[in-house]
Amino acid sequence: MIKGVTVIIPTYNHSDLLERTLVCLKHQEADISLFEVIVCDDGSSDDTKEVACSFESDLDLRYCYQKDLGFRAGTARNMGLHLAKHEICVYLDTGVLIGADLILNVIQFHDLHEHTIGLGTVHGMNQKDHQHPLAKYLQSIASSEHPEACLRNPMLKAYPDSRQTQFDFYENDLDRSSAPWSMFWTSMVSVETFLLRQVGGFDESFHGWGHEDLELGYRLWKAGLHFRSDPSLRALHLPHEQFNPVQMTSRKNHLHFVKLHQELPVELSYVNENFIFEMLLGQLNVADQYLPQNYDDLDPNLLGSHEEGRRLAVGYITPAFASRLNITDVFACNQRNAEIIRTQRPDVHTAFKAGFVNFCEDNMYQTVIITDVWKVIPITLLIVLLDDMLRIAKRVYLLDTADLELDKLPIVGELLPTGFHAESIASAGKTEVYAITRLVQQLHVEVNNL
Repeated sequence: MIKGVTVIIPTYNHSDLLERTLVCLKHQEADISLFEVIVCDDGSSDDTKEVACSFESDLDLRYCYQKDLGFRAGTARNMGLHLAKHEICVYLDTGVLIGADLILNVIQFHDLHEHTIGLGTVHGMNQKDHQHPLAKYLQSIASSEHPEACLRNPMLKAYPDSRQTQFDFYENDLDRSSAPWSMFWTSMVSVETFLLRQVGGFDESFHGWGHEDLELGYRLWKAGLHFRSDPSLRALHLPHEQFNPVQMTSRKNHLHFVKLHQELPVELSYVNENFIFEMLLGQLNVADQYLPQNYDDLDPNLLGSHEEGRRLAVGYITPAFASRLNITDVFACNQRNAEIIRTQRPDVHTAFKAGFVNFCEDNMYQTVIITDVWKVIPITLLIVLLDDMLRIAKRVYLLDTADLELDKLPIVGELLPTGFHAESIASAGKTEVYAITRLVQQLHVEVNNL
């Protein structure tokens, strides 16, 4: 079944780059009836409108505009989604050059892969130096009547897509990744229009650069869509000068993403950006098979289960454990464990997360119990976890069970990081119970006792 494509291009004060992208679209091999172009202007003050409208005789093109209220790329893209008349939406960034076969390849991709997001290979992604000699060389081709010729240039090997290693590792089947949504970059991506509308399009609460695309990808992933890269969907992102340092809003928007989805995959992406966080996510998804969960020998009285106040357990636990220790809240480190507790103990507030990032008040919990899950968390992240648990709880206990066989897991650490003091308060079978404090607090207590 032949489908049509709506190409949505958000833009702001880069009419020169926009023109290059539109020239590539003008040269498409697909019949003009098979695709439309919607230019979504985020408040430009240059000649963007005039440049866009100059292509109306060559393309089925519409131009829409929103006032300049700051960087609102997601809102601009939603204007295009609202107007889209075809079955497939392709998001392109301004200054992205595409081959003459892109529209036909997108249609073929979605004929073969239903309910699947198509991720294109975008050469030059994350290349910021517009003064680089190679960038200048490609710019000379991009400025010609046929900018799509850039994609036939062997020099592109020096301008790889920074996701290419992952595309190759998963052999383009990104469903094999623990976090395919983390590769959902709207520099060039294609999705069936009705699926985008089902999840509500882009969240318009994002302002400034970054993460509105990953947040949409995360919702699409949770809705059950498949993710796949395809070498036939190729483009070149021309490097250009940024109006404002993107880091200023990227981190803020990332934290906003975490607040919208307080779940393990998103919080891991925030605290572990320099690590391949999907590897750790994969480990936490299976670690419950190697760690104790019920702790039958543990005496509830040792951990003050009779006391008033909220009590949080972190890791992998059974509903019976939650009942026996009077747990009111659970941070379950995999989705499976969270669903079991929600089903059998609906009175317990259960979240699929570890607690690296929390938005609750100081001392919100009377007690936090961290199970043996701490042994499968890298020490740099364990520091983050312990630090925030000590902030949100009056007391933090750590469970340490001996003789666990964790050698099949790639990340194992059984040492408490420096900066924390562990005081043994009880033994229960093979499990030792420790009260955790910050080392600086412990030294302060010892000095006062002199």
